[in-house]
Amino acid sequence: MTETILRLLTRLSEAGGDAILSGELAAPYFGPIFDRLLAKRVLVEQAPLTDWDVCDACECGLPCRPIRKVGAVFRAECPLDHRHDVDLTEDDLRVFRISAVGLAYVIGTAAGFVAAPKHAAEKVWRLGETQLGRAVYLALEPASMTGDGITASLRQAARGADITILTPALPAETARRHQDAGFHLIETLEVLTPVKNGLGATIDIAALEPIPLSPMLRVLRAAAEVQWDGRSVILSRQIFPVFERLLEKAQSRDQVASGPFLEGTTAREAKDLIRELRDAFKAAGFTDGESKALIETVRNRGYRLGVHASDIVVDG
Repeated sequence: MTETILRLLTRLSEAGGDAILSGELAAPYFGPIFDRLLAKRVLVEQAPLTDWDVCDACECGLPCRPIRKVGAVFRAECPLDHRHDVDLTEDDLRVFRISAVGLAYVIGTAAGFVAAPKHAAEKVWRLGETQLGRAVYLALEPASMTGDGITASLRQAARGADITILTPALPAETARRHQDAGFHLIETLEVLTPVKNGLGATIDIAALEPIPLSPMLRVLRAAAEVQWDGRSVILSRQIFPVFERLLEKAQSRDQVASGPFLEGTTAREAKDLIRELRDAFKAAGFTDGESKALIETVRNRGYRLGVHASDIVVDG
């Protein structure tokens, strides 16, 4: 297993529609946490499978192949070539529907909210409020954030409170529209971290509050120095070109620097370069959260500076 069951369910739900967890995917997670999700009806078991996908490039013309019990095993037989038969276990035939409202409840619980989530829009729930009064919403599907009226609906439901939205990865234009409206967007999978008890994952509620940024980021090219929030970081000559690439993208229309774009400065992988950059800021006294707020990860796209272009001054 490379991820927790709660992260897997969240990721599967991003596809929209009736999200399904197959027995084949579920089997590694069977145990106490899985049983709790069944008891809470986050997962609802369906009738077992009676057919299976046909072979890749099969010419049988069938839409699927029936599953037959052969002794102690189940078998999906290929009508043309039995070498392509697939032996299955009883667990392979199990199917679970992912309840969107149930998943919203356990994600809210992972963030420390006690009350049941309130439905706010199609596949969008209000989880609760932070101690500072910020309204926290959860959107399970990217499509739920693209409607024309969603911004007004959430703002009206928040009744004047600031808004944080836990979301899937959103198209850049959609994310920008909500950020321009003053919403703080956080990718759910970025803050859903594993734990060994409870539901297997937790969200640090402090991460739901935006980290206030200094109004000005000053870059002194000649000295490879970055000044931010009253502190100064002098970057090595090896890593400063990576920061310059982030700076270049921050001042362009598409502010996200892709991995290959950053890797063009060196032979190292982008994730290692970004880690070294963040470590340099942490060594200068910034917290881990502050370093990640300045150098943001944009899942499946790359990285960007968390400072608006109008708040950046470059000398030299």
